Order: sequence, then structure tokens, then C-alpha cells
Amino acid sequence: MAFLPEPTNDQYKGASWAYYVLGLASLQSLIGGSLHVILPDSGLGVIANLNLAHDGGLLMIALAAWVGATQIVWGLVLALVAWRYRNFTLPVVSLLCLEKALIILGVLLKPTNTGEHPPGIYGAALLLGLGLIAIYGARAKSE
Repeated sequence: MAFLPEPTNDQYKGASWAYYVLGLASLQSLIGGSLHVILPDSGLGVIANLNLAHDGGLLMIALAAWVGATQIVWGLVLALVAWRYRNFTLPVVSLLCLEKALIILGVLLKPTNTGEHPPGIYGAALLLGLGLIAIYGARAKSE
């Protein structure tokens, strides 16, 4: 019994370029998540320039590491769909767009006191745009 089910790429009927967006999003999630988990301050100070010198600073670091762990798992799911299960491209790229839209909305509605946006917001905006285009491309081509 294999750990992973058989690939389903032959069932995918959308444009061949659409699942590359998932590959790109996978890289962003894996790199960003790894930085949150590995860096001593979870990247909040050295990358996002947030002030951690207050009572809640350690909690912020712990929560960012927690978010990083989920980013790594999501990045692995995106990679699996782009690599082996391309027939799931349309629903997964739709979820990707929802995720990126919620991230952007959260940053806009709950700004930090630094006057800057966290660096990941720019990648989120780019991937939201590419994802919306990929939704069109991932639709099954009419026969």
C-alpha cells in the first residue's frame, strides 16, 4: 500500500499553466512558514520591523511560529496538487484566492503601529491576482 494515492494528473482538463500558480504559492507558503518557525523572533522583528519589547512580545513570537507551522502544511498541500493531483487545481486555487483575500483584508483592517505592511502582504496581493487568472485557466476546456 502506497503512502500517496495514484496521481490524477491525467484527469486534469484545464490550462497547463494554471497549476504553476499553485507551485508558486507553495514556495511562498513554505519559505514564509519556515522563516516563522526557524527565526528566533519568528521574523516579526527582523523582517516585519515589529516592536516585540513589551509584555505580549513573546506571545506574538509564539503565535507567528504557530502560523508558520500551518503555512508549511498548506504549502505542502499546494505542492502535492501542483505535482500529482492537478485535477484539484480549480478548487484549491479558489481556496488560495480566499486565503490571500482574507490576509489582505486582515492587514488592511488591523494595521500595525509601524506604519508599514508586513512583507508577505505583497506576495499575497500578487498571488491573489495570479490566482484569479488561474481560476479561469483551470476550468475544464470544452470538448
